[in-house]
Amino acid sequence: MSKLSIEQKTIQVLFTDKKADFLIPDYQRPYAWNEDECQTLWADLFSFIFPENDKDKFNDDEYFLGPIVTFKNNKAQSEIIDGQQRLTTLMLLLRAFYDKFEKMKDEQSITTRKNIAKCIWKTDEFDKPDKNKLKIDSEVATDDDKKEFLSILKTGKTSKTQ
Repeated sequence: MSKLSIEQKTIQVLFTDKKADFLIPDYQRPYAWNEDECQTLWADLFSFIFPENDKDKFNDDEYFLGPIVTFKNNKAQSEIIDGQQRLTTLMLLLRAFYDKFEKMKDEQSITTRKNIAKCIWKTDEFDKPDKNKLKIDSEVATDDDKKEFLSILKTGKTSKTQ
């Protein structure tokens, strides 16, 4: 029998864990969020971080994203049982931020970009991200959708624009 454990983690801790190896198993439904759901998540995050839409007021309280339920399979991957839509959307959002910070050369932006990289790609023993080893994979997506998803995460571009 599997042992059930519940842990509260920040997204950064969840994604930067060196053992993080997420798998969206084939029994899950395909990614189905459209612009409306993504916009709702973004608006909720933004209004939490910047109360009253004031970019000078920063809220550093804890935000409850919702549960992300995983199961360690026999390959030590974390199969995503619940939270797949949010987890996938956050990965894509982090990839967009990674690209956005690329042209910024101030120290804080460079550090932020390095931290984001550790959330998307697996790292070596020196904490250097390997852009060929993503922290998430999908068995549920069609071949074309999977190719598109992995291409966006690896390169920041769709497979059609490369």
